[in-house]
This record gives sequence, C-alpha cells and structure tokens, in this order.
Amino acid sequence: MTLQTTLDAIAPLGHTIIALSEAPALGAETTAWIEHLNSVSDAIEQRPAILVIPFSDIDTATTFADQATVKTSYRVICVCYHGATGQEPEIAGAMAAALADSSDPALPFNGVNLGGVTAVDDSYKLTFERMERAMNAGVCMIQTGADGNPEIVRAVSTYRVNPDSGLDDDIMLDINGALTIDYVRKVMRTAASKERRRKNTAAQRRNLRSIFLVEAKKLDKAEILQDVEDRADELTVTADSTDRYRVNAAIPADWVRGMHVIAATLNVY
Repeated sequence: MTLQTTLDAIAPLGHTIIALSEAPALGAETTAWIEHLNSVSDAIEQRPAILVIPFSDIDTATTFADQATVKTSYRVICVCYHGATGQEPEIAGAMAAALADSSDPALPFNGVNLGGVTAVDDSYKLTFERMERAMNAGVCMIQTGADGNPEIVRAVSTYRVNPDSGLDDDIMLDINGALTIDYVRKVMRTAASKERRRKNTAAQRRNLRSIFLVEAKKLDKAEILQDVEDRADELTVTADSTDRYRVNAAIPADWVRGMHVIAATLNVY
C-alpha cells in the first residue's frame, strides 16, 4: 500500500490525532502528509487533525521541522526525546495519548509524563539552552523529569512562518492553538446545527449571531477564549454578497495561551 493510498483511506474517517512510528522522508513524503492535514481540516471538511512525528535525535528533529511545508503548519508536532533510540513508536504513542487525554484544549502540557517510554541514560541529557534552541525551531522536547520519568518540556507545534506572508509568526506556536481552534469550531458548528431550518433574513442572522456570542461567552468563562466582551463587535453574521443562500460569520477567537515563562525579580534590601 502506497502512502497516497493510505491517506485516501483515512481522509474520510475523521482521525483527530495521527501518530507515526517514524518520521516520513524529507521532501515529497512529508509534503503529502502536510497536504493531507490541510485537506481534512479545511473549511469544507472541518475534521480536526494533528500529526505526531517522533524523534530520538535533536539535530534530526530540527532538520525535519525546518522544512518549508512543515514550519508553516500548526498541525504538526515533532516530539523528540534525545537518546531514546528505538523508542520512536512509544514516543509518538505516548504523546498522542497525552493530547487525547486533555479535556481542556488551552491547558498546556508542560510537565506531563509520557507513560511507556523508558528514561534515557544521563549521558544523553541536554542543557536547557540547547533544548530552547530546538523548541524555537519547532521541536517539542522531552526531558527526564525530577521523578526519573520522561516528561514534556513544552508542546510546541512546528508552526513558525505565516504561509501567506512568508513572515515569522508565533500566533499558533503551541499545539494548543490547533486543539483550541478545533474545539471552538466544533462548539460553534454544533450550536448552529441545533436549528438547521432558517430563513436567510436579517432577524435570523441576528439570532444566529446571538447564539454564537452566547457560546463564545461560555468559552471565555471556561478560560478557553478571552476578551470576548471586548471583541463582541467583531462577531458578525452577514449575508453573502453573491450567494443569496449563504451567510458569512466572523467569530473572533482570541485563545488563552499557556503560562510558559515566569520572570521573577528578587528585590534585595
């Protein structure tokens, strides 16, 4: 079975997390996976999808994440536990399990243990500065925690460059960005589908906007979205200018970021 045959088979099944046992080859094989993610998660299919790719060497992981197609995708997580050679399937499976187990899409994964992965020898331990460079390059680093178990340092996605402008961008830096946006999209879609028989009138468009705003406020209270009240005017439902059977909803989704940096100053007197 070819890779394309596999992708064609899984496309309609709605997989949310796909864990690979090893990294795809650089170039065409990687591009095929990225195109699959883009296709199944677009505005038509709306199937949430995240690809988990395992590594046991930090330099190999960094090289992979630096591919043009990869660093413009916020649906890829390159998870690396340096020195864990031969444990790539376990790394991917454990990372996928951690993502699937989270009930709050905005809650970061810092410090989450990866069950089933054996800790590496101390000789493979890296300085935080070295891991920081890799994370800045789009690699989700795993380290051996104080309890002796492998744990996530920070679940960054590979997204570093805006695909439209080509400029550096950190708006979807963490994999929580993909999880949150998919969650919000599902909430809004579910709310809208509760009443599918609507006339395309100004009154019905106002009603639909009210429904979306109520859901957004619930998400704000749950600390998944933020500043909903301040951005309420940006939430609009308008008639399409050419298709009289369609309305266009613009829903601001300022998602809550994780507290990854605590900068403290010791004031000595």
